[in-house]
Amino acid sequence: MHTNPSGQPEARTRRHEKQPHGENAVATIARAAQRVGFQLTNAQTDLLMRHAEMLHSASATVNLTSVRTTDAIVAKLVAPSIQLLAPAGGWLPTAEWWAGRSVIDIGSGAGFPGIPMAILLPECNFTLLEARAKKCHFMRDAIEQLGISNASVVNSRAETAGQKQAYRERYDVAVARAVAPLPELAELVLPFVCVGGTALLPKGGSDAELQSEVKTASKAIDTLGSAPAVVMDDNSGADAASGEERIVYLMKIAPTPDRYPRNTGIPRKRPIS
Repeated sequence: MHTNPSGQPEARTRRHEKQPHGENAVATIARAAQRVGFQLTNAQTDLLMRHAEMLHSASATVNLTSVRTTDAIVAKLVAPSIQLLAPAGGWLPTAEWWAGRSVIDIGSGAGFPGIPMAILLPECNFTLLEARAKKCHFMRDAIEQLGISNASVVNSRAETAGQKQAYRERYDVAVARAVAPLPELAELVLPFVCVGGTALLPKGGSDAELQSEVKTASKAIDTLGSAPAVVMDDNSGADAASGEERIVYLMKIAPTPDRYPRNTGIPRKRPIS
């Protein structure tokens, strides 16, 4: 099988899927990569656009996302996925910080941020965890059609997978774009992270709102084995005053107690406090 300059196999596409890419969307991808110091190849840009186009096409018949145009998918899903590549320490180049890490994307949905990250980081291994079967089916089809060899899909809830030996504390990095309060997210994410690893949680809202949420989650973060949360503004490229997403980093320093994550729905109903 031939490979492209990104290290990924050549995408296998049907003739009717090949469409000219919108200039605005391509420019949006380029700006997002530039913000985190990532040098995109043309092949990587092409794969990112094809993923967005596949989602747009599939959403005409299956409810996969509320974002309805390819340009909007790129702006609201692809670009924020790229911005998660900002290195946590801020002093290593993006590719060097991520090199060789195992990553789990929790609540991946239609493959965001996991599939864009897998395209840009071919030497990392990605697990895309998603509870809804129809979204898992789409992700598996996208991975096959795009020729992505470093990502696999797991159809499971985080509460269930987080208690399984195959996934528990097995990952260097966990990411989750799910909209949930930080105490709940911490319980769903940290059980997957190995000691010494990092959870990356993009969060929106004003600076005051985010700081309040971090304070509320402090007991959960400590209980689950993480050092205090660190919020990075500059690395994500977000403007704090505008309410754009920034990244909350949780550095795992101790094993998560066996009882966490609790049964399905409990982290939301009764967050650690």
